[in-house]
Amino acid sequence: MYRTVFTLCVTCIVFANAFRNSNAQENEAPATLADAQTPWITSLARLGESSSCVASTGDGLLLREATVYKFEVANPNEMTPIYSHPAAVWQVVSSRDASKIASVDYRGNLGIYDTGNQPIASEGSPWQAGPNAKLTLHEKAFERWCQALAITPDDKFLIAGNEAGKLFVWDIAAAKVSKTAELDGHAVTGLSISPESSQLAVSDGAGHVHLFSWPQLESQGKIKFSDETVWCVAYAAPGTLLAGSSDRNLYQAEAKADSKAESAGKGSDWITQIAISPSGRVAVAEVGGKVHFPQATAEAGKATATRYTLGNDSMKATSGVWAVQWNTATKGDEQVLVGTRKNGVLVAGRSWKWTETAKKETPAPASTEAEKVKPEKEVKTEQPKENDEKPAPEKPATGKPVDTENKE
Repeated sequence: MYRTVFTLCVTCIVFANAFRNSNAQENEAPATLADAQTPWITSLARLGESSSCVASTGDGLLLREATVYKFEVANPNEMTPIYSHPAAVWQVVSSRDASKIASVDYRGNLGIYDTGNQPIASEGSPWQAGPNAKLTLHEKAFERWCQALAITPDDKFLIAGNEAGKLFVWDIAAAKVSKTAELDGHAVTGLSISPESSQLAVSDGAGHVHLFSWPQLESQGKIKFSDETVWCVAYAAPGTLLAGSSDRNLYQAEAKADSKAESAGKGSDWITQIAISPSGRVAVAEVGGKVHFPQATAEAGKATATRYTLGNDSMKATSGVWAVQWNTATKGDEQVLVGTRKNGVLVAGRSWKWTETAKKETPAPASTEAEKVKPEKEVKTEQPKENDEKPAPEKPATGKPVDTENKE
């Protein structure tokens, strides 16, 4: 039985056929950007206050094993595997003290990596897992493919949304789903928690952003942003939302039901990533590889209101951009990390030019953190043919998406 194919599924299948495989092997040296098998970076997160970050990847085809890596911001071309997922990993987050890392994959699995009560790294110091670190994989925790995941500021809950338009709240201590909510049957593409932790914004494949109270998870209505997919949403400030769409617009709206969304500027490709620094600086990325830094100006007659404009402050990455993360450790708003499809993690400085990173050779370690959780049987990966073409944007269908690799 064939089901309606959601636009995002088609896009990701095409992109999955455009990158090379990279699986974490036992006893291997950290992967470097010089390697021929640089993984597809799907998301980035900082590990507490340390100088380290974590990256989720699509290491093979969508239903092939993939890896979560750690790396130092000063040297992102050296990536050390931490643990593996049985399918492409779409989102990774870290608790504020970096004692837990959580990730979701294409099969709807939730992975929670407990770092083993390792002493918390001081600000600016490298992060290391403890000797008792372990991965717990909760199979089908979120039922279907999940690409949106966030951890609450108190580190007690994970919030996730799947391709069927279902929202989940995962109680970390109880290790189970504590609440759920249904959207309109359209895939959840992104979510964001408000700065004051009282509201949740959830974007979907039909061009809406749904608002929920937190922690009650009661619906507060929705906002119509576009006739096409809204890929990402973020709180630029309390009460102010930014959202990126397939129609190439960056939108701004008040975070209240039925508010009017206005374009803050139009890019050259789908706008799929928004990152807000602690001080409120905004980075916006297009899936085609362009990164923008919108200008923020006070609106006339409104002392606390800010108007964002996409403008001309932008730069082009060497391949498609799938993740953006501000480095708030030592560089603050002066540095942004960009996860790409073909070229690993790139670092941009305040001048918004790509910076050179050190390339040092290190001996292969006796063991890696991934060994502790790597499946016994090695998964054979395939070498798909390179293909950089994207399908033309389509209006998302209202039906549920299909797993195109396993059609019934």
